Amino acid sequence: MSQQVLWEVVKGNNAFLVKRNGLTLSTDPFNNTGVQTYSSTGFISKNAVGVVSTSGKVNQINNINLVTKKSTKFQQADRKAKNTQSVYASTLAVKHGVHTASRVIRKRFGTSRVGLQRAALRKLVKLNRANAVRRRNELAAAKAQKK
Repeated sequence: MSQQVLWEVVKGNNAFLVKRNGLTLSTDPFNNTGVQTYSSTGFISKNAVGVVSTSGKVNQINNINLVTKKSTKFQQADRKAKNTQSVYASTLAVKHGVHTASRVIRKRFGTSRVGLQRAALRKLVKLNRANAVRRRNELAAAKAQKK
């Protein structure tokens, strides 16, 4: 089915839609902007990457995961094997740093969806900075406790 037809069906009512104080936002894991628009809705598009923050330990380098959609080849194999319908996504933990994750995002979007690529990279940088501040605060608190 066409992405435009799917958008017309789900734009007013879907599981990820949040309407508060006149704003229409989205909690879609593949939506990196949080705004409910056709271009940023990731669960409709075939090629989407979501940047998600996870809770973790103090010593963990990054608490960021990349959620990517599986290719249609895997979807068809899973449907034949399990005969179920679910979200076909895989989660990649950012273990080797933000630069490696940014390469994955750039490869995934290529040159076709530059706006979405920039939004995903922007969210990756913001989450990385927030994690660095959180780590710094937790280490300072642990150091102050020892004294």
